[in-house]
Amino acid sequence: MEKLFWGMVGGCTVAFAILLGLYLNKTGVIGAKPENSTEIVSEIETETETESELLAEAGEFPSEIQSLIEDSQTNYSQAMQVFEDESSAVASRQAAEAQGTTGSSASATGASDTNPRTNGSVDGNRNDNHDYFLESPTEEESESEESSTEEVVKPEEKKNSEYEYTLYQDHVAIKKYIGSAATLDVPETMDGQPVTEILDSAFASSKTLVRISLPDTVTKLGKNVFKSSEFLVDVTLPDQLTEMGEGVFDSCSKLARITIPDGVTKIGKKAFNECTDLKTVKLTNDIETIGEQAFNNCAKMEMTRLPSSLKRIEKEAFTGCAAMALTKWPNDLEFIGESAFEGCTAITNVRLPGTMQTMMENAFHGCTGIEALEIRSGIEAIPVSAFSGCTAITEVTFPKSVISIGDSAFSGCTALASVTIPRNTLSIGTSAFAGSAITEVTIHSRCSYQSSSFPQNTKIENY
Repeated sequence: MEKLFWGMVGGCTVAFAILLGLYLNKTGVIGAKPENSTEIVSEIETETETESELLAEAGEFPSEIQSLIEDSQTNYSQAMQVFEDESSAVASRQAAEAQGTTGSSASATGASDTNPRTNGSVDGNRNDNHDYFLESPTEEESESEESSTEEVVKPEEKKNSEYEYTLYQDHVAIKKYIGSAATLDVPETMDGQPVTEILDSAFASSKTLVRISLPDTVTKLGKNVFKSSEFLVDVTLPDQLTEMGEGVFDSCSKLARITIPDGVTKIGKKAFNECTDLKTVKLTNDIETIGEQAFNNCAKMEMTRLPSSLKRIEKEAFTGCAAMALTKWPNDLEFIGESAFEGCTAITNVRLPGTMQTMMENAFHGCTGIEALEIRSGIEAIPVSAFSGCTAITEVTFPKSVISIGDSAFSGCTALASVTIPRNTLSIGTSAFAGSAITEVTIHSRCSYQSSSFPQNTKIENY
């Protein structure tokens, strides 16, 4: 529409210029031959200028020019009317669409929607909408909202008579206990927000705490939360707890009992390390991993079963747990770390399931109470000193999956008199059965072994 308007105006202007040129040529202003006398030229120019000035002052032009001017004005007026009518129609449609999609925005603009202003070819809405001149008002508003949100959720460090803590928009994390109570019930809420987390070392090295109860709102315990709290005897953990950090009760030598709630899937590194008075431990069946030195030197712990879902027992997890009399082993166990059960003298039987893939050296070293050993098919290597010093084992039958038996694997097993080694076993290490009661054994002719692999005078036959 804008192009049509300017096209009509341009056409009228060109026509006017042509007719004006014809008129001036007719009157001799244009195309007249110059006279020799300068005075004659001057007189003609003067007369022409005078005549034109008089006609202009009177508002009159020759009939041909006057007619052309009137036609041009009529055409211009019609073009302007058409343009205004079309602009008004377009603005009305845009206002109707805006009213249908924005609702309250249309009613807020009121008369400017129903009677849109036009200003040539410029959008009439720009005069009433200050956001018109913004490149992207929506983005600016979004950035403003984000800034507001960031300011709202910014944590605040706070302190009262008992705690230093961090207040978030929707929860509280306790940083440090600064009170001196012997018995403590941690509150469920602080400043109107639930206490959901106990941060690293929050109650560590307490010299007063004897008993503590954590609310069910707490879901996470950080690292070393109660480490070296030497008088801590009893702790009630929340039912909603899902995560326990490393060393959470490390060196709490007086801790007597603990119940791990459902939802916890891992006992972290040194979680109960050197808890020398710990006697009663109840582990949830959700636990899949027991970390390195998790129960190291818990000499009084009377654990009889491991979680059914347990898959990994890491290095020295139960080293020195002399009172742990396990009677049930998990069916999905896959990994036993170095010295994991070393010195667990109360264990009387070991059953390694078919899921077992790896066992590290010294895994059951010095477990003098083991009488029955069952190894299911799956494991391929019996590592160095795995069962050395297990003086109560009387017989061992290796599954066909076992390819190698490491150095000193069963050395010092003084009661071991019968051993069945499968055809697939290709290597038997130095002193593997040294000090045992074995007098004869059958191995594959291709199996390599050392002269010290068996006791002296052992009769060795081949398949």
